Amino acid sequence: MPRRDLIAALAVLPVAACAGGPGPEIWHRHDPLSPRVVDHRVWQVILDRNTRDWPDGITRVDYTRFSTADRELLEAYVREQSALPVASLSRREQLAFWLNLYNALVVRLVLDHLIVGSPDDIRTGGLFPRGPWDVPLVRVEGRDVSLAGIRREVLAPVFHDPRWHYGLCDGTLGAPSLRRRAFAGADVDRRLEDAAIEYVAHPRAVDRPADRPGIVRLNSLWRRHMEDFGGTLQAVFASIDLYAEAELRAVLARNPQVVWMDDRRLNAFQV
Repeated sequence: MPRRDLIAALAVLPVAACAGGPGPEIWHRHDPLSPRVVDHRVWQVILDRNTRDWPDGITRVDYTRFSTADRELLEAYVREQSALPVASLSRREQLAFWLNLYNALVVRLVLDHLIVGSPDDIRTGGLFPRGPWDVPLVRVEGRDVSLAGIRREVLAPVFHDPRWHYGLCDGTLGAPSLRRRAFAGADVDRRLEDAAIEYVAHPRAVDRPADRPGIVRLNSLWRRHMEDFGGTLQAVFASIDLYAEAELRAVLARNPQVVWMDDRRLNAFQV
């Protein structure tokens, strides 16, 4: 079966089992005939100036030397994107929109809390501060939107393909890298395919200890979002298999014991 057909078949499971439920009806609206192309050039400028490919294969962000001008550009980008009539866009343009907005919001969040060693340590809110993932960070189509909400209420129930996980960077070294090229509707499908292949091939995602042949170490991304990948460990294996080289596919076929791992340190230059 071709890879594309396998992806479509696997996607049926996460849609049915999505932990986030169907989400607000507004996110399901789209215009398949819309000619509108969303402009992400400002986000691209920010990425060009403030990110680098590290020798270890993980993109780093130069948070500490982010210029005032670039912070203003980032604010302007988030403001302009959040004002867009998302429901009037095509599905491809919507997907690129949400991927770029999520990543931009993470960068902005970290810039507002530069003393933390991990995004998990960020606390926001008033009298009872909480972590960053469920706190509303922007309004889109008149609704408050959080980072977790983008995953659970938009991407999971609307876009029936868990590859979007590989396009999101949560600001940590263990996550899929921040893409140094802004997503665009015209090629978002191919770009997510490339991101999936790149992530699965990296040892921070999948590692096979040489001294423990019956074990495979998997990034906790797949455990946290298991329902999006089919709801079982076997479904996770099948999803990884789509992007793995032959040697890893043979290991997964033997149903190895899984040890979960993750590097939650900030993806900053100084790490």
